[in-house]
Amino acid sequence: MMKKTLLLSLSLLLLTACMNNESPKPSSDTVNKITQEDQEKRALKEALDAYSNATIKNDIPTLLTFVYPKVFTLLPKEKMKALLERMYASGKAPNITEIKYKEISPIKSYDDGVYSVITSDMTMELKSPTPNNPEFESMLLGRLQQQMGNEAQVSLNKQDHVFVVKRESKIIGINEQKSGWKFVGYDQAKKYATKNIIPQSIVSHLN
Repeated sequence: MMKKTLLLSLSLLLLTACMNNESPKPSSDTVNKITQEDQEKRALKEALDAYSNATIKNDIPTLLTFVYPKVFTLLPKEKMKALLERMYASGKAPNITEIKYKEISPIKSYDDGVYSVITSDMTMELKSPTPNNPEFESMLLGRLQQQMGNEAQVSLNKQDHVFVVKRESKIIGINEQKSGWKFVGYDQAKKYATKNIIPQSIVSHLN
């Protein structure tokens, strides 16, 4: 009888110790915040994928739906569309063939919403203007390499007469007033800083 009583007491002690050592459950507010952050990250990634696919496919209508709307105060949407159409139709525009995300910064809040900085590795191809002149191609390759410097790797596919440019690219994703993720170039955002196109609460945190 004493053994049973002792075993029961030990069992109760162990059970009590385990219950006391349980991790505290997160509050409902914490759970909701985590859920919202996950949803925002997923929405950003989906928008990025759609934006990148449109860029690679030269899908101008889709591409323009992802442009940060205030950019159109500098260049109206229809004019930007016409400009892009002429550029792609000319065959002289670089063709973006690959975009690989290197880093998506943590989503941060600002006055009217949230934003994130996305860093990517981008590959572009540009057709040679003189495919029958290898000497000129070599000279042009040297000039491009000199102009790009350390900002990009430039090579020449001699068989296809295509210049290949690989460089790092930065864009800013902005979800303003829960209207969906839109994008603007990082350098453009800094350039527009004095024009009040990009919110100062975002610009002030750019390097």
